[in-house]
Amino acid sequence: MKNLMLLITLGFICLTSCSKEELNEPTVEQKTEAVYLFKLSSTNDWEASVSNKSNTAFSSRSQKNSLHAHGDFSGFGGGLISFSGTQNNGGAHGSATLDITFGPFGTANVVLETVSVVSIGNNEVVYGGQISEVIENTVMFPPPPPGFPAPQCDPYDLGTYVYFAVKDNGQGNNAPLDQYSPFLSNSCNEDTNGGANNPWSFFGFSNVESPKDKIKVNI
Repeated sequence: MKNLMLLITLGFICLTSCSKEELNEPTVEQKTEAVYLFKLSSTNDWEASVSNKSNTAFSSRSQKNSLHAHGDFSGFGGGLISFSGTQNNGGAHGSATLDITFGPFGTANVVLETVSVVSIGNNEVVYGGQISEVIENTVMFPPPPPGFPAPQCDPYDLGTYVYFAVKDNGQGNNAPLDQYSPFLSNSCNEDTNGGANNPWSFFGFSNVESPKDKIKVNI
């Protein structure tokens, strides 16, 4: 648990210190209806290519124009996450609630409005939402180490963007437990790539904390 809290804290420090302009932007030419397709290269970097079929973001493994993911699961050492998000030609729709206690650092109980749902392959998606309601926010992470800039915004205040990754491992009694990345990405500005440019594979995935928890991805 201590290692998990340290990972979440360090991830928060790194990501909230970056502005929108500091994100790794694709070098390909952008067009009005460009959609970014992400895949993991042999060097563990996310590569981007462009398709001009629609104005929504999906994995190169998906040929359809709609992506939906939803779930209710426990994670982060006892936290509860409920989310439902759809990305289609009309944009992103849905909402999520996070109720997570970060040990001695405090509790965040917030409501998110969906801003993106991006497939990263293998029934894995990155869900992104903007905080639209704060029920409780007592989170106070320690200051960053010397030489690192201070966060530009409160990680769980109104308007902050939150991204997390989940994995649907199938349904049924014999299916493996669904999974989530034990890493929350908080950003002061919306990630134009829907959070999919973060190296989620580096942090890996953890099983949901209850066999009753389910995550469903429909592509």
